[in-house]
Amino acid sequence: MSETDKWALLSVYSKDGITGFAQKLVGLGWHLLASGGTCRHLREAGLEVKDVADLVGGGAILGHRVVTLSREVHAGLLARDCQEDRDELARLNIPRIEMVCCDFYPLAEEIAKAGVTVDAVVEQTDIGGPTMVRSAAKGGRIVICDPEDRALVTESLKTIGDVDAKTRQYLRAKAEAIVSGYCLDAARFHSGGEFDGVVGQRLREVAYGENRDQNPAYLYGNLSPRPHDPLALARFSVVSGNPSYISFADGDKAISILRFLAESFRRNFHGTVPYIAVICKHGNPCGAAFDWKYPYVALQNALLGDPIACMGGELVTNFEITDELGTAIFAVPKDLVNLVGRKNWGLDVIFAPEFSATSIELLGKREKRRLFSNPVLLDPPMSSEVWMRRPVPSGWLQQKAPWFIFDQSSLDITWRTTEEQFVSVQLGNLLLAQVITWRATSNTVALAKDSMLIGLGCGQQDRIACVQLCLDRARRSGHDTNGAVFASDAFFPYAEHGFEGEPLEGPELLVQAGCVGGVVPADGKELPKVQEYFSKNGVSVAYLPPEDRGFAGH
Repeated sequence: MSETDKWALLSVYSKDGITGFAQKLVGLGWHLLASGGTCRHLREAGLEVKDVADLVGGGAILGHRVVTLSREVHAGLLARDCQEDRDELARLNIPRIEMVCCDFYPLAEEIAKAGVTVDAVVEQTDIGGPTMVRSAAKGGRIVICDPEDRALVTESLKTIGDVDAKTRQYLRAKAEAIVSGYCLDAARFHSGGEFDGVVGQRLREVAYGENRDQNPAYLYGNLSPRPHDPLALARFSVVSGNPSYISFADGDKAISILRFLAESFRRNFHGTVPYIAVICKHGNPCGAAFDWKYPYVALQNALLGDPIACMGGELVTNFEITDELGTAIFAVPKDLVNLVGRKNWGLDVIFAPEFSATSIELLGKREKRRLFSNPVLLDPPMSSEVWMRRPVPSGWLQQKAPWFIFDQSSLDITWRTTEEQFVSVQLGNLLLAQVITWRATSNTVALAKDSMLIGLGCGQQDRIACVQLCLDRARRSGHDTNGAVFASDAFFPYAEHGFEGEPLEGPELLVQAGCVGGVVPADGKELPKVQEYFSKNGVSVAYLPPEDRGFAGH
């Protein structure tokens, strides 16, 4: 072996793309070293490859537990760039290995299997791969753990004949992070979740934080989850503008609401989903609507839900922003200018499956709006997140991610005050109010009518204030609450109104407002009185099991 030979060690579980990568390395003058199945795979493709077994003096032992765990491999990775180490490698007939391309056994996938056992997880826990990667990282070698980085490396080798120090440092850091996440998966499983955490990668610096004195601010991606969420913020293309912390934070809330709404309609309307538009402001909805035929109607009704509050808001849709819709987002119709109080809607951020060229020109370049696209929004799936976390000093709070979906077909009749099924129109309104309420900051009460959100009282310390605020906001926006349906994320602490000047309870306010139906968790010691009151006033209410209440955003 010559000191000038360039050796790359390839050892991958997934063989996708490895042959093409190896062929490019050979074409650039590299020699290949590979272990076990990778070696066989490359030889079958006609490549000349040296087997690791020939380097270490024997094949895999102990049931394949020991393959690359040898002093020869790690000497080739850890040798310093000095004459002393070069001479020692030459005496031992060990090549200096300049590159490692490696992935690991699919541990996370094994852990995710139903009924998985400790023995099965142990068998899928890679030791040689992570150890080899860390030796390569320590030795300053070119180390590739992510298949997406292979093109980066080969392009650099082709252009300058090497990989520069900055890129090597990036790949080294990424390798250490991937190994850390891999080990964390094992620790989380074996401890039953006691040892938990997140290993993330900085994806971009955002324009600014919530306030300018909180700069810099960044978007990170979690390296651990498998499979990746197709609607993760990092999966959106930035069509226009530089996003801020608030752009992403409020946009994520609106996207979450859209996903829950889409799934709610799928469950209750035989798998079909209408056109949906959701607008958020400061972390809470200020407009939401759906329409089964026309995206324009869904968009306009979302904007008219609270036309004052939507100024500067974040919009997400499950339909393309066409030329017509771009114009509708830009300008308030002339007949509504007096109601809205301005000529332009003034939305700040828009997330959509795609944008027409004209809408980009109008909204992105002229208005300098921040536009994001992701075609998955056309049929948005539920999130794959299992846990949700909230940072606290020196740690975080953690709980299961919310998964409750209102399903009319699974409601036991005992959860109703009346036996009538909601007609389809009111069922759609009910789903809209319920999802908005369950995802907004609690305490929350929402009103929906004519396939749109018409009022929201959220983040209040008592339920009477929630209802009052909800009704006030609806009336401020010119909505008639008669015939509306409501949703409350928790029970009503009801006491019968009996004294002059005593404030009305939430149920009384809703009945006075003309509400005809609603949904509320069946909880609280006054539940029988609440049920009796709604029933007596002809209000059809779905009472959900108390464990399915909708507190959120604490």
